[in-house]
Amino acid sequence: MTMRNIPDDPDCTGIYRVTADGDCVAAVATRSFISVPEVRARLSALLATEARRLVFTILPMGEDPNAEAISDDAVASGAFHRTAVPEGTVEVRLLERIALTLPEDVVLSTTDSIWDLGGDSLLCLELSEAITDMWGVEIDPVDIFRAKSLARLADDIEAKR
Repeated sequence: MTMRNIPDDPDCTGIYRVTADGDCVAAVATRSFISVPEVRARLSALLATEARRLVFTILPMGEDPNAEAISDDAVASGAFHRTAVPEGTVEVRLLERIALTLPEDVVLSTTDSIWDLGGDSLLCLELSEAITDMWGVEIDPVDIFRAKSLARLADDIEAKR
């Protein structure tokens, strides 16, 4: 496994490797708060790869990235963020709506949760109202915050339609 350093960035540092099928597996330590979609966008630009080809983990503050952090065993543990594009109208419209509240250069994934977005109670309340306006269903802001992923939230919306 050939490990490389992620190019210099003011907000994060880390290591990555390229798999045999061309995916980038990365471990990132952030220097300040940036959301998962912001990390995804940053890595995509820094590594000159498509976001869908990224598999990454964000290490706790102060933890140094090492080869074990990007090993096949670490990836298999499931603690990595994978990029998944929206499938279906509800997922597409949900991600489009959420993107309105985020910085312009973020890359959203249906695997992201509200927590990954840096979401708070205000975002959950705003999103709850938007869901009611868009689909005529009520999803409690607490349920939005607890949803494991945006895909799961879209499933909940579809189930209530």
